[in-house]
Amino acid sequence: MNKYNTEDYFSVRERRTGRKICDCGNFEDARMIMYMDAPNREIVKNKTLMSPVIDVEMPKALPTNEISINTKPYQEHQDEWMVEKINQLPQIKLPERQQEPFRV
Repeated sequence: MNKYNTEDYFSVRERRTGRKICDCGNFEDARMIMYMDAPNREIVKNKTLMSPVIDVEMPKALPTNEISINTKPYQEHQDEWMVEKINQLPQIKLPERQQEPFRV
């Protein structure tokens, strides 16, 4: 039978500075770490404070195979939109040539 609760854990600290060296869930592990430098280390028993547990349910995902898009308004005005977009492009003018066009 374990004499410590599962809610207990043990911290190994330096005595002079109070700097935490490690946390252990088992007292024997903490004692082994402390004995590596026993005069300068100490063990502190801590309790884990449990916060309330909240169950969260994930909402169901929308079915993507039943989604339809009405493309008719886009198809009706597609030519108008394309002409408008083409007109918004920057116009590049080629330099005028001084020569006569080549004819065959």
